[in-house]
Amino acid sequence: MNLPLVSSLVSASALGIASGGIGTFIILKRMALVGDALSHVALPGIALALVYEIDPFWGVLIFLLAAAVIVWWLEGRTALPGDALVGLLFTTSLAVGVLAIPNAEIIHSLFGEFSELSLVEFIITTSLALGAAGMVIWFAREFLFRTTTPDLARVHGLGRWFDLFLLFLFALIVSLGIKLVGTLLMGALTIIPASVAKNVAKSMKGFIVASIFLGGFISVTGLFIAETFSFLPGPSIILFGIALFLISLVFPRSVRL
Repeated sequence: MNLPLVSSLVSASALGIASGGIGTFIILKRMALVGDALSHVALPGIALALVYEIDPFWGVLIFLLAAAVIVWWLEGRTALPGDALVGLLFTTSLAVGVLAIPNAEIIHSLFGEFSELSLVEFIITTSLALGAAGMVIWFAREFLFRTTTPDLARVHGLGRWFDLFLLFLFALIVSLGIKLVGTLLMGALTIIPASVAKNVAKSMKGFIVASIFLGGFISVTGLFIAETFSFLPGPSIILFGIALFLISLVFPRSVRL
């Protein structure tokens, strides 16, 4: 048995589950492009980590958490919508990151790589991904309440802090997935499972459950395809997810979520 492959598949499954879970609320809040662009803010973090020879995960996490706070804070201080604010951060970060990251590392930074995980990396990645997925599921009702009826949610004590909490969870999940999928495609991994699930689900609960399942399935199958045919994992995972999305278009929609 190929233990490195098994550990990578398990981690990819946990990451996909978390991505599918958070993706449901990214879609419901109409933040799909915001979520995709926010993942690109990771590039300067990768460049900084390479300079100081530390795990890129920490550089990515710091930059994404900072970006989440900035976007959340600016949304309350300006009339500009969130997608415009993230667009400004995205273009700036992409330019800085591409210039700063060495040419030898740029492809893996943008599109991910199939790398062997140490035991510590495997435990940390899998545990944090499953923990993030658990938090999304635990607070699903509050996130849904805040998303669908924000004014009523505020009356019940669910203020903008829940929006920041959602962005923090998104930042953590993206940080964990950068090495596997890459900065250009990680945002798509949070969008595609939810998009497929939205086409086939007949209830809100079914939407969330299907998105979580599809996230794990897409990640594992795409990674297995990449390993089998020596492809980059990021494009393989995303293209497989897109294929499922196209198939899901033939399903009849009986409920509009």
